[in-house]
Amino acid sequence: MTEKPPNPAPLVAIVTPVYNGEAYLAEAMESVQAQAYPNLVHVILDNASTDRTAEIIESFRGRKVPLLVGRNAELLAMDPNWNASLKLVPPEAAYFSLLCADDTITPDAIARCIDLATSDPDITMVTASAVRDGEAIDLKWPRGQTIFDSRTALSKFFTLDGLIIAPQLLVRSDMLAVADPFFPLDCGMASDTDAALRTIAKGKLGVIHEPLTMNRIHEGSVTATDMSPTKQNFCDWLILVERYGPLAFDAAEYRKYYRRYRRYHIRRLLAWRWKFHNMTLYRAQMERLSALNAQPRLSEIVDAGIDQVLLWLKVRPDWYGYPA
Repeated sequence: MTEKPPNPAPLVAIVTPVYNGEAYLAEAMESVQAQAYPNLVHVILDNASTDRTAEIIESFRGRKVPLLVGRNAELLAMDPNWNASLKLVPPEAAYFSLLCADDTITPDAIARCIDLATSDPDITMVTASAVRDGEAIDLKWPRGQTIFDSRTALSKFFTLDGLIIAPQLLVRSDMLAVADPFFPLDCGMASDTDAALRTIAKGKLGVIHEPLTMNRIHEGSVTATDMSPTKQNFCDWLILVERYGPLAFDAAEYRKYYRRYRRYHIRRLLAWRWKFHNMTLYRAQMERLSALNAQPRLSEIVDAGIDQVLLWLKVRPDWYGYPA
């Protein structure tokens, strides 16, 4: 009897959207070239960069991991650019992994993610811990477990008993067909998290507890320039709760979680308005909530005020999760 040859390693596309990335791009690309995994392609979309980005990309031509490069004729916003980069993923790729141009991955990152992803056909996504500014992130998932069913994973995410570092994920490529665009355009800064939760909802989550990526938070990062000043992650979280909370909790648990967060958000709105006199932030939040058809009603404002009194009296527990 003739033995069948072993199955070849599935093709993985590492996808890097980049705009003016000369400060860190070479380091990110070098980490891809250093991968031990044998079947990779590095997909790079240059978002109309005006610095040395194109030159750096070309310097990696002919290396071990082949490049598949595109360039936008004009500058795109972040989410449209990320979605455009995913359009370049080869159809034969079984998995893809998004690597930001200012991050790096360990040499065994893809190999370890693929080992876990292929251990169970229902796994749609694998996440791993990361080192951020020199400190390893505790993902909080139970250490003795690496595979979580959809409902368990989603509920642990919302209660902060399991963290997901997006976009540093390995995703099954057939998930690209579930939603187009893959990164939604109506979710603010949480588009990558929304895409991750949608992917988890379709199968199982694989978790690698050890750090496989290195993230940077720097002055030019989206977190520093966009999210921190506007606090728009508060509205983003509301969107995620409404979309995926019903898949994570039963009806009673969901209502309780939703109301608790809603009260907390409204209390923060009132504090920004009246305590800190930050009208710019307050107006930005109210405009976003109005666009979401979620502007606080008078009854909710009164309820949030009562909630604050009950918190002072230590009769009701405070909000415990993200965002803080």
